Amino acid sequence: MSFTRHYKKWEEKLGIPFEKYGVLVSRYPWHVLIGCVTINCLFGMGLLWIEIETDIETLYTLKSSPSKAERAAVKAVFTEDKSGSNFYFKNIIKEQMFAEIIVKTKDGSNILTVSYLDEIERIYNYIIDNVNITSDGTTLGFPHICALRRGNCVVEGDAIFSKAFRNALTANNINYPLFNFEYLAFTFGDVQSSGGYLTSARMIKLTFFLRQDTTAASTLSQSWEKRYIQVLAAFSSSFVDIAFATSSSIEDELEKSVTGDILYFVLTIVIMLTYAGLVTSGGDCVSDRQNLGRAGVFATCIAIFGALGLVSAVGVKFVNFVGTLPFLIIGIGLDDMFILMSCLADCSVKGTIEDRIKKTIRTGGVAITITSITDFLAFAIGASASFISVRNFCVYAGVAVFLCYINQLTFFIPCMVINERRIVRNDHCGTCHPIKPREELRMKGKSNCYIFCCGGQAPKNRKDNESPLEKYPKYLFQYIVQNPAGKIAIIVLFVAYLTATVYGVMNFKQGLLFSNLVTEDSYYYTYSKLDENHFTSEFAIGFTITSKQNYSDVTTQSRVSDLLSNARADVDINSNFRSDWLTDYKSSGIYNGDSEASFIAGLKTFLTIRTDHANDVVLSSAETSIVGARFFILTNDLPETEQKTNVMLRMREVADKSPLPVVCFSWPFIFFDEYTSVFSTTFTTVGIAIAAMFVVTVLFMPHPLLVVCVTGTMVMICAGVFGFMYYWDLALSVITMIEIIMSIGFSADFSAHICHAYITVDGATRKERVHKALDRSGGPIINAAVSSIFGIMIMAFSSSYIFKSFFKLMFLVMVLGLAHALLLLPLIFSVIGPVTELTVTNTSSGKQVYFEATSVQVDRQTNTSANKPESPGLYNVSMMVPYDLDAKDTPSTQL
Repeated sequence: MSFTRHYKKWEEKLGIPFEKYGVLVSRYPWHVLIGCVTINCLFGMGLLWIEIETDIETLYTLKSSPSKAERAAVKAVFTEDKSGSNFYFKNIIKEQMFAEIIVKTKDGSNILTVSYLDEIERIYNYIIDNVNITSDGTTLGFPHICALRRGNCVVEGDAIFSKAFRNALTANNINYPLFNFEYLAFTFGDVQSSGGYLTSARMIKLTFFLRQDTTAASTLSQSWEKRYIQVLAAFSSSFVDIAFATSSSIEDELEKSVTGDILYFVLTIVIMLTYAGLVTSGGDCVSDRQNLGRAGVFATCIAIFGALGLVSAVGVKFVNFVGTLPFLIIGIGLDDMFILMSCLADCSVKGTIEDRIKKTIRTGGVAITITSITDFLAFAIGASASFISVRNFCVYAGVAVFLCYINQLTFFIPCMVINERRIVRNDHCGTCHPIKPREELRMKGKSNCYIFCCGGQAPKNRKDNESPLEKYPKYLFQYIVQNPAGKIAIIVLFVAYLTATVYGVMNFKQGLLFSNLVTEDSYYYTYSKLDENHFTSEFAIGFTITSKQNYSDVTTQSRVSDLLSNARADVDINSNFRSDWLTDYKSSGIYNGDSEASFIAGLKTFLTIRTDHANDVVLSSAETSIVGARFFILTNDLPETEQKTNVMLRMREVADKSPLPVVCFSWPFIFFDEYTSVFSTTFTTVGIAIAAMFVVTVLFMPHPLLVVCVTGTMVMICAGVFGFMYYWDLALSVITMIEIIMSIGFSADFSAHICHAYITVDGATRKERVHKALDRSGGPIINAAVSSIFGIMIMAFSSSYIFKSFFKLMFLVMVLGLAHALLLLPLIFSVIGPVTELTVTNTSSGKQVYFEATSVQVDRQTNTSANKPESPGLYNVSMMVPYDLDAKDTPSTQL
């Protein structure tokens, strides 16, 4: 048996349960419809228990990563006193609370002038005097809740207010980056320096650190942060511009962005209802299907409502990216709707409603099942990701896809039955009152306007109720695919596409900026853009020795020296910076290395003088030994994510090679681990998903060529998504990883539809079958893609990076899916498509008989049609040979 016949037999078996369901829903449409709406509404009530997750570390970092284990090891040794006299900026565990302000000149001029410093000091005093909170009737300002160092509030950057800095400014000899033991690189933006002296800068950043040593102190600090934002939002200066943020700003703004684009969703629903009505507006007052098209949109909407409620009810937290879900699911739902309506249009109007629904759901049900399974599997695989944001989104999306599929069967199909009943009664599509056929009204002398508005009849064929949007666009693709010039153009187009894809894949970037997590109208966006683009990207890295060591011993000192020397020898490490308490102690006149006891006694005195190192050593409770110590290095300015990630990995290697029990850690490592994992996680997820899609295709379309076509186009589209991210200026991150996972299922949808259509239509030649496949699926695919593009187009105007990036990648997937399904695959099928077949129904038995086109050789002596002598010999003759799907043997090919 040929692969084509095997597929036909398998298709018949797959269609049996759908036909049985078609009988059920044809008889009880209202029961099924009411049950569907009731269940979705019950699911939707789960929104009452919705919880929103906005913690950045939870959402966008690995649940278990090397950096989190390293942080735990450091915290086990160093118990940070964030309010005491040993507070210092090298608290790289980075759990302190703070508020920051960036001051910049309006015209971009040098901010290092006395007048600008006076204005900055005025702003500083304004903050101290006006940012106040009330607790138990007491007014508290920054001095009451600030973190302390040597009894003074910790404000990083306040060195610019010192007399020494003013004198250096006047003398034009500000030491940079180290000034009076204060590291100034983090204070100034757009810096220019020469010979170790600061010459100009355009921005200055001040950081106010807050207490959090107790729960009460943390609560007060949180209140002060909120008041800080309120006060600075109302502040203005005619002299400078400001930008501001606090340690909780990104979480607060992220929570706002979760519901900030509801208006776009409402507009999308309106657009979809309008478009669905336009697409299904063909025919007359009886055959018009606009209400049926709108029912498809409503079926999708209640699926989204039910999915959000159901997943929320089981305790999966809502993440901000789930806000894109409605736009995604509406596209999937309309795709299924257009396919089912196209299959219904193929059915003969002479049969009963039950017969038409059975045939529709047998063909269309299998088609939408294939694509729904591929979409669902893509999200099911994504739900296994280590990132909470990816996992939670994929759970919401997977459930939404499932409910969308169920609703097409339990809401849209019943609506289809109800609409067919209306057509049989010859009822008006708007009023549902019986009307007369147009011909009868014309014979009665009614006006054309009356006939147009009040006349109609059931459609006799597919074209009777196709709208221009269904009818004409597919003609263009049919013409291109069947025209030799069009075929050449398709080949050239896809060669260019693959070339651009390869170049883009070789150059695409990784990374996630905090500014991309909030909307562009957020105060935090303004602040973070200045911070990311104008201030140094260098960061401190700590090497923490986690157990007791004898630091007076020469061997220990040598090992420490080797560790730091190896680290500073790295090309991305600042070789001029060091924060090494042991070297500084040995260089001081206090050093005494005769014994461990004298070493520690001298060290205690040294730390009272060099308080910048007070936070770098942990003594035992008896103060007789050193149980923990850390040493710092500083990276160079590393603007690229890949540079930061690589230096982290290299510093870990340095620590691993040291004989000391040392841990390498810096706060940014928490996010750098995400960068190292997102690449491998994304490609692993995509690979597994493609393999799963391959299996699904084998199960539902067991024809080698179809399996290769669907899988191959899926790989090409996924590769195109990766490649064209470079041209869209999108970097690979947790956000785009989610979007790539979404594209996996979509990349198979359109291709599966056209493959399924090609193998199930009748035709004596490949050309005819391609034409009919495009006739059946071309319109639905085009309208599904166009409706999805219209739906996401509104997101291009969003102020959210998440929504904008979603638009870019989904637009790309829609265009690529359309091109592969309606240009590349029809071209392939027109050349090497499966053996053609024709289906005929035996009128006596009612059984379908299939004719397979085959080639036989005949010995012909004369050409009887032309009555000309013909050279004797064997000639190939194409003929149609009948066969039975239930037959085990190949049918006879005798003439």
